[in-house]
Amino acid sequence: MPGRVDEPESSAEELVLMRLEHSDVAGALNQLSPELRAVVQAVVLDGLTTREAARLLRIPQGTVKTRMQRARLQLREALT
Repeated sequence: MPGRVDEPESSAEELVLMRLEHSDVAGALNQLSPELRAVVQAVVLDGLTTREAARLLRIPQGTVKTRMQRARLQLREALT
């Protein structure tokens, strides 16, 4: 219809994140400590490098790697 303003369509990323909020993965992520969840958010969901995540979170790169390893283990256990 001419002159009609349609609502913007959700991007593919937004659709995935909306589905993620209601999945087993979301529950498993919510079980992580805030420190581990922040690293997963930065590295996996935001796509930052280890260096960028370390800078953003103001922690050493080695700590980012260690927390990602711990988060992966906890997520694997929660999802199996």
